[in-house]
Amino acid sequence: MPPSLRQLRHEVTGRMRNRATHFITGLPEERRCAYARRLQSNPASRALLRIGASWYARAPVPISGGGLYDLLYVDTTGFPLDHAHAGLIVRGTLELSVQEALRRTLRRGGVFYDIGANVGFFTLVGSRIVGESGRVIAFEPVPSCARSVARNIELNGFEQAEIREVAVGATDGEATLLVVGEASWSHMASARERHRDVRAEVDVTVVSIDSLVAAGTIPPPDVLKIDTEGAEIEIVEGMRETLERHGPAIICELHDTNERFAALMDELHYRATNLDGPEPISDAGPIHVLAQPREGR
Repeated sequence: MPPSLRQLRHEVTGRMRNRATHFITGLPEERRCAYARRLQSNPASRALLRIGASWYARAPVPISGGGLYDLLYVDTTGFPLDHAHAGLIVRGTLELSVQEALRRTLRRGGVFYDIGANVGFFTLVGSRIVGESGRVIAFEPVPSCARSVARNIELNGFEQAEIREVAVGATDGEATLLVVGEASWSHMASARERHRDVRAEVDVTVVSIDSLVAAGTIPPPDVLKIDTEGAEIEIVEGMRETLERHGPAIICELHDTNERFAALMDELHYRATNLDGPEPISDAGPIHVLAQPREGR
């Protein structure tokens, strides 16, 4: 059946939004800030800016790059052009080493956990890889980000995916989440030094992976991705039994936790590899790592 006029209009305007996002996010940050200040400096340009923002937020933006991203869309309601990863997401180039690790470890029909999902880019990528027969569980405690994940799951028609608006930690309970102006940098109060741009403190529910899996609430994972701004050690501590019994692959971004993470992986009989360079994990800065069970553990 040929596409309707409405579908064609939706596709064309989506591509226009994609190009606009490419252009604006491709500018150096200094120039973008200077343009923003200039546009805000008089009523006429402010009105034009409001019109442009309204047009941008009216429909989703397609992710370019083809292949894995064909017909994947990001809802613009919670995805402003000044989002920390806007340009990378619409180009399909966000954290390429993590994407490659997902391609290597996750299979159709598999179970993927996206812990610290932000707006859900890797939730979408994981859903595309596992297909309708798989399962994706996204965990995101920042309310605005969790809403974005939910919208993106619905927008792309991924019935195999779900969002849980909770934090993941070592034990079940409650904790304080520090919400940063750029929500991507939000973090648990206990995880790291307080970010300089904290806008709110929110009480959130904390769950451990072991408790969820043991209760049968969610299936055990084949692969899990962790990006939680410093809470990665607590999260792994809360999944010891799951790691021992099921041996999932772990793709994790480290935030000043390199030595502790490397030691913990060794204790759990996992082999950890630096995905971003040749340096040993303990000696590197903020990096992504892939950890997999050692043979014969």
